[in-house]
Amino acid sequence: MSPLRRIGRLASRVTIALAAAAALLFASLAAVPAAPAQAAGLDGTWACSVPAGYTYDQVQQTRQCSGGASWTSTVFHLRTPAEGVLSCTPVDGFVYDYVSFGSACAQVGPQATSYRLRTPVDGLTACTVKPGWTYDLISYTTACSTSPGVPATTYRIKQPVNGLWACWAPAGWSYTATTSTYDCSYTSGVPSTKYRLAG
Repeated sequence: MSPLRRIGRLASRVTIALAAAAALLFASLAAVPAAPAQAAGLDGTWACSVPAGYTYDQVQQTRQCSGGASWTSTVFHLRTPAEGVLSCTPVDGFVYDYVSFGSACAQVGPQATSYRLRTPVDGLTACTVKPGWTYDLISYTTACSTSPGVPATTYRIKQPVNGLWACWAPAGWSYTATTSTYDCSYTSGVPSTKYRLAG
């Protein structure tokens, strides 16, 4: 066999070996799960953006994130969502049961709303209903109002179970009976309907 042919075969084998090694490397990297945002330990720090897995409870206008320019931009005081945390925004997986007003979350104007996060539990009175849940009583209070002093609707949230009388049947549920009641009325003195859930 000529030397040139031997060199060609050797080069071909080296190329195949390098390609196989690269494929193994990329496969091993893809198999490593991404670390959750909380692993970075950013709770209580100020940041230029809000990463996945966090919310924020304060904002400031500073030059921290302006790259040395003379203009200011918003920085966020990061929080890990948890029971009782006041958040500048609602957070998926939580409901909220109280809305407050102040300058902490204000990016434009003197005031903005904050939301007290709550872990959904059966029977909690909240301003929102967790997706897939229902409610069996509504009331009106200023605790959930986004307009200071104006009452807003609150809900006694419930996990759907067979036989529960609820103000509505969530997705995936049917009902076997209805009844007239004031429990679910959005207008005072006007009766509404409750549904006995089946699913």
